[in-house]
Amino acid sequence: MASGKALNGAALGLLLSLSLAAASQAQTVPQAERTISAFPILMYDQDIGVGYGGTAKTVNFLNWNESLDLVLFNSTKGERWYFFAFSRPDLEVRQGRRYGLAVDFRAESDTFIKYYFYGLGPDSTRLGDNLDSCATFRRQELALTLGRGFSSVFSVEAAYVLRQYKTYDVAPDRPFTEILAAQGSRFAPFLSVVMRFDTSDSRIDPRRGFSVLLQNDFAGRLSGSRTSFHRWTLDLRSYVGVIRKRVVLAARGLVQQISGSDLPVWELSSLGGGAPQSAMRGYVLNRFLDKGKFLACGEVRLPVWKRVGAVVFAEAGLVWPSWKAISFRRTAFDAGFGLRYRLSNFVARGDIGFSREGAGVYFNFGHLF
Repeated sequence: MASGKALNGAALGLLLSLSLAAASQAQTVPQAERTISAFPILMYDQDIGVGYGGTAKTVNFLNWNESLDLVLFNSTKGERWYFFAFSRPDLEVRQGRRYGLAVDFRAESDTFIKYYFYGLGPDSTRLGDNLDSCATFRRQELALTLGRGFSSVFSVEAAYVLRQYKTYDVAPDRPFTEILAAQGSRFAPFLSVVMRFDTSDSRIDPRRGFSVLLQNDFAGRLSGSRTSFHRWTLDLRSYVGVIRKRVVLAARGLVQQISGSDLPVWELSSLGGGAPQSAMRGYVLNRFLDKGKFLACGEVRLPVWKRVGAVVFAEAGLVWPSWKAISFRRTAFDAGFGLRYRLSNFVARGDIGFSREGAGVYFNFGHLF
């Protein structure tokens, strides 16, 4: 345990030293325009109820080509989400350019007073709201990422993520041993390496191009974690403009697999809800969980009026316990539509998805992909 702490401190010291060097290094990207975008939050989401709060983002406010991103959010069903991010240079400023070392820092706390869990595997069954809500769950993270753009389309990033889980107030009559085993606190920091080949024209609102992202996350003694796991993700995205490039056809395919010992249930691959990495908008948050997953999404993005746009989408997803157990006959499907409101620094989105289990209503920020 002492050696794990020493390695943990050494890794942090190395990353902090590199971040200071990166902060002082001149970037090869042009100076960004100074902008400030803010948006109030008053929405309904089937997973968290009525939500309220606000989000704001500044770009180049300090004349460093940096961006600052802040979200403060509460909801009537008990979600408490607080998020802060700093990037230098800003992600959109980097897009399509070669750049020297870049720094991203993120701090996040997300608490669900009523957390829902439906079991593991593609055949898990919803039991009804009275049985689905089984615990209170909190996730807290600090992440430091260093990256470099070796060309206008190829970049590499390395991150160290300090992640802490806390699960408590577990209902004793719930039939899920995974939740009972997850009670208490768990510190699970991990290291992450990302390689990205990206020809798309924007991180905020892409209209043409494609991207290939390969990510490896690993936890163990090297990261200072008592939990050991390895997770890899392949994320493919494509954007095609049609009808005078006013309409965008967007497609995505994602495959993920995790392996390891004593895996926290919260680290498993998930599908369901409106989050970018797990979105199936016709199903509730974390509806399907297992050691691997496949997700395919297609969207038609249409202009409506000025900053307002519309989206029609369809999605398919599958989870599995192992490669040998994959059965595409168990694939889940959904479809729906939504609205988008574009600001200079982000996109506000609202979606309604429909599946065999009902409808889902989601509001968030940024395109799903």
